[in-house]
Amino acid sequence: MNRFSLRPLGAVLALALCLGQANAATGLNAGNFVDVGDSVSEMLDTSGLAFSTMMMGSAASLPSPRNASFHEPGALASPVRPQKFKRGCAGGGKVMIDVLDADAGGDLSTGDRFKIEFESCTLDGSTVSGRSEFVVAAHRYEGAVEITELDFRFDALGSGDMRWTGAARAALRSDLQRGTESYVVTYHDLAVTRGSHAMRWSFSVDMVRPPIGNQVASVKGAMTVDGLPLRLHQDEPFIIGADGHPRSGQVTASDTAGARLQIEAMRRRYAYRLFRAANAGETPDVASQSKAYGAK
Repeated sequence: MNRFSLRPLGAVLALALCLGQANAATGLNAGNFVDVGDSVSEMLDTSGLAFSTMMMGSAASLPSPRNASFHEPGALASPVRPQKFKRGCAGGGKVMIDVLDADAGGDLSTGDRFKIEFESCTLDGSTVSGRSEFVVAAHRYEGAVEITELDFRFDALGSGDMRWTGAARAALRSDLQRGTESYVVTYHDLAVTRGSHAMRWSFSVDMVRPPIGNQVASVKGAMTVDGLPLRLHQDEPFIIGADGHPRSGQVTASDTAGARLQIEAMRRRYAYRLFRAANAGETPDVASQSKAYGAK
């Protein structure tokens, strides 16, 4: 299988997204900027980044269809046909995996298809259900760099806290000499729900993971929070520590009227600074902070 390996950031599917109601008619304001800030920051801190890597790690660890030890008892080794596997989850439940090796080569290659279905699968305290599918759109080497491109489709994937439905694309690069790994995951109008709240993700996450030291992450694009459209701009890249939480960095979310919300990563929490549309200066109209990283 593919030698590219991405370790998930923190707990896989740490679905602790705390969305608040946002009024699309009034845009960003003093009454909603903390809720909107929580939506963006917790997406960055847990869900967006962990979700981006969840399927990457799954892709790296899936069995090769050519490996006879993964065949069902009595099944013939026929790699060009879809192969089905079951895997138990650490906290109960199971994962069903369908693998189609398009060229019967046994290694990751263009056209390979993976279908994954979670059945009451408990991971780090969250019970996950739903389905995902990804196709290898490209796989090649450029010198010592391995490049893999994956097209994803999700169908109600998640837990009772949050679910995803829609499409994404991942481009992964692994420098086999230096040990540096990087990827860009782009969400294509991905529908994300939590309770009565709804978001749509149309942004990309760009992550670089060196062999030693902190990871560097940036986002760009757009999202909506309960109907409020926001444009995301990375002012300073996020520096991500070993615990999956940022050490520094800042992103700005702007509404269509020109109001902007600065979200800065600090040592233990995010700082939120709201600038109304008429405020083009550097002093915010109102400021607040998020809960401490990892707090419910």
